[in-house]
Amino acid sequence: MSRVVAAATASDQGPVRESNQDAVLADGILYAVADGFGVCGEHASRIALEVLAAGFAAAPDRAGLIEAVQQANQQVWDFVTGDGAVSGATLTAVALFGSEHGGPLAVNIGDSPLHLIRDGRMDQLTDDHSVAGELVRAGEITRDEARSHPQRHLLTRALGIGPRIQPDLLDIDCRPGDRLLISTDGLFAAAADAAIVDAAATAGPEAAVRRLVDVANDAGGHDNTTVVVIDIG
Repeated sequence: MSRVVAAATASDQGPVRESNQDAVLADGILYAVADGFGVCGEHASRIALEVLAAGFAAAPDRAGLIEAVQQANQQVWDFVTGDGAVSGATLTAVALFGSEHGGPLAVNIGDSPLHLIRDGRMDQLTDDHSVAGELVRAGEITRDEARSHPQRHLLTRALGIGPRIQPDLLDIDCRPGDRLLISTDGLFAAAADAAIVDAAATAGPEAAVRRLVDVANDAGGHDNTTVVVIDIG
């Protein structure tokens, strides 16, 4: 059975942005990041994770997690429509359930990726719900080209852009020695994959999250950067 050996989080505004619209959650077996966008993005991401945490605490199982994500969307939708703003947030959440609850489960909407690091290799487990992400999956552009694509920030799915959402659900095959990395897209905005992999492999989650933020900022820090590193035993 997979279990968390250690975990750490970090969130940084970066040297360019005037505020941090990211939010991060580490609560028991539940870990999540949200990346707000639009004029109310900072509030949208905070609301999303507060509602997610409360909903999951009331029903800490798979169905409860999925319903908590829908509740988070509803609250963000109510907030942004009440304010008349074009805003919302991405959300990627991982619940490290034991085998009695079906094993670890990820829920993703938007472009905050979940990666698995195993034996020095980093693989993205989630799909980016963005125009650029769709083009990558269609084979029309490469992942490197997506980073500078003019439509890289245009999301095709997110919290708060409609009263109901269709998040992706992903069973995670975790093994002892694996490391999970949840991040907002600011980590990958300019930094090279090799630098990210090197930082993500740093011994100890606390040191790893600090190095990951440094890598993003050293590459320009044009966006907020939020990371969660989870070691599995």
